[in-house]
Order: sequence, then C-alpha cells, then structure tokens
Amino acid sequence: MEVFDAQALQKKYERWHELNEQMQDAQEKWLEASTLLSELQTYYQSEQWRKDHENNVMVECADNRYSIISEDALWSALTDHQEQAIRWMRLGLDVIDR
Repeated sequence: MEVFDAQALQKKYERWHELNEQMQDAQEKWLEASTLLSELQTYYQSEQWRKDHENNVMVECADNRYSIISEDALWSALTDHQEQAIRWMRLGLDVIDR
C-alpha cells in the first residue's frame, strides 16, 4: 500500500493553485494578444501596408522592437502566434489523453 505525505501534497496543491491562477491570467492575455494581432494582420494584408512599406513610412518604435513597416516584423508575429497556439493545443491534448 502506498503511503502519502499529506503535508507535502498540500504544498503541491498550493503550488498548483498558484500556477492555475497564472494560467487563467495567461489565457486572458492570449485573448488580448489574439485581438491585437488580428488587427495587425488586417493591416499587414492591406494595400495601405504595401504603400506604407514602399514609401518607407517612419513609425516610432520602442527599444528592441521592429517597425511594423518592415517585411518581417508582422510576419514573424503571425507565425510565432500560430506556433504558440499549436504548443498550447498539444499541451491541452496531453492532459486530455492521460
């Protein structure tokens, strides 16, 4: 018969509870990020983005951030978002498949 350490398991539960709250926050952030990226994608696929890119429109950027006028910034954001979505789905499927 397996013997459990109830106190050690209590600590694990408390840690799980803390992480669970953080995961709920992360889901809210994911939804916000998806909304922002959707608007950026619409711009990226528009004629205006092509014209802004051709005219080398200058935008102010925060430190260590690329301009949305560059060819790679929004493309990378979209592919990063898709890859993150796939990782989240796989994590969820691992839990369901247990």
